[in-house]
Amino acid sequence: MKVTIARTVGIAAAVAGAGLLAAPTASAAPEDVTVDIGVDGNAVVMDVRYDVSGAVVCVMNIVPVDGTLPAATVGPTVVMGGDDGELKATVDPGKYAVQWSCSSVPSFEQWGSIPPLTNGTVEPTIVTVTETSGPGGGGSSGSPFGS
Repeated sequence: MKVTIARTVGIAAAVAGAGLLAAPTASAAPEDVTVDIGVDGNAVVMDVRYDVSGAVVCVMNIVPVDGTLPAATVGPTVVMGGDDGELKATVDPGKYAVQWSCSSVPSFEQWGSIPPLTNGTVEPTIVTVTETSGPGGGGSSGSPFGS
């Protein structure tokens, strides 16, 4: 699923110290941040593309749909303008809500889901992980040394 995010304004605690990482940037437009969330084997992957100068700081929480505590939290991860970034977490099989936020540095514009944002721009993405990791990094032999 590919999502182009509308912007909101706010301040994220995760980027409080990250303002020193980039030069000032112009105000970001909705299409400046592109997020693609999917499943690769037993991992949930969030690809981020930021198309203006500066940086965004992104965080991803993976929460079981029938739970409240994250099964995994990834980040904060800095994605520089014009670059792609990836946040990835291995989880057990199940159905998950992927909650995320990205905040521009130093202008502190935010994109993401409710939660973790109170004024999110999208709903969390629901994914289903069906594969399990096994000994040897998921090899089919079951041997700790792979196949």
